[in-house]
Amino acid sequence: MIDNGEALESVIRHAAQFGEIDYDDIAVTVDALTDSGDVSLAPRLHEALDRFLDEENFYGRDLIAGMLAGIEGVAALPVLLLASARDLGDDQDGLQSEIAGLLDADPEASRRMVLELVHNAAPERRRAGLLALGSVAGSGDLELLAEAATDADPQIRLMAIEAVPDPAGNDRAFQVLVASLHDPDEQARMSTIGRLGSTKRPDAVAPLAAVADDPAPRVRARTAYAFARLGSAEATPILVRMLDDSDRHVREQALDALGSIGGQAAVDALLAEADQDPRRRAQAAKALAKATDSDPRVAPRLMVLARDDEAAVRAATLSGLATVADTSWRWASLVAEMANDPDPTVRQRVAVVAGHLAPNEVIEILHRLAGDPEAMVRQVATTQLDRLSRRS
Repeated sequence: MIDNGEALESVIRHAAQFGEIDYDDIAVTVDALTDSGDVSLAPRLHEALDRFLDEENFYGRDLIAGMLAGIEGVAALPVLLLASARDLGDDQDGLQSEIAGLLDADPEASRRMVLELVHNAAPERRRAGLLALGSVAGSGDLELLAEAATDADPQIRLMAIEAVPDPAGNDRAFQVLVASLHDPDEQARMSTIGRLGSTKRPDAVAPLAAVADDPAPRVRARTAYAFARLGSAEATPILVRMLDDSDRHVREQALDALGSIGGQAAVDALLAEADQDPRRRAQAAKALAKATDSDPRVAPRLMVLARDDEAAVRAATLSGLATVADTSWRWASLVAEMANDPDPTVRQRVAVVAGHLAPNEVIEILHRLAGDPEAMVRQVATTQLDRLSRRS
């Protein structure tokens, strides 16, 4: 019979030499201790877990966490949740698997423990509880999350925002998120905007419009992206105004969103951009392609942009068309023509998009480009031909 105390010390020494000793050398000992149910080992296991967390040794963390889960059962859940709240830079697959096993083994007891953490005054404990709340959700949890979304700790507020149930069909969840749009923490605002953008709710446009002038450029850019996901024409006037934003990324996101929304007003703005300097023309070309079916003026203008004096504009036009689910004949002759473009970047782009935009001519176009004088064009064309041959 092994001495459990000595055996545990050997496991801890093994874990401390992370990566230097094969796990197989210690596996039998770990299994024996985990199955022993010897709760007298718990204090030393807790000490070891704290040590490995401080040392950022995720191998040791996972090894000790698995033993704690085996010996203490669901009673180990709070400790494992607190460990999971410490970011050691790994994916936490092993630790999360142990936590999921405990949650499944006794959902009722797990929920009690998670709620105790959520209601704890210590921020690190509240954060750990919020991380797990979604796994043991109850009907009253939305109000807990609403309260947590106003906590003094920005990390707690962010976790609450991310844990709010899907607001697409839940008006109370929608209201909680709308209230968080003006959170003092930039990341909390970013997360809120992203979640509202995914709802497809037309009534999300008005609250999002209120943050279109946020002082942080990345928040304004995320707002434009959210409008694109909503796809509501009500956002068009706001996006047109955002085309004059001082930040280039915001302007580009607004252009892209206008293309996604389409319609006469959006296309009017995009056509105006297509008359500007080469950079703006290139961005407008990519966005216009998304609005091809929303306005009859778009396709003719794309034909013009595909023959622009600037190679970057011609290439951007092809990239935009490649994002559109339109494989009709109208682009095939254009793509074949652009396979002879004087700029190698454009010809390389043709090799990438030909299968989508000119499916009937793709083999002929790629064979021609496989003999191109530029190596980068030949390489892409050959790769595309290989892919096509594997599919057939």
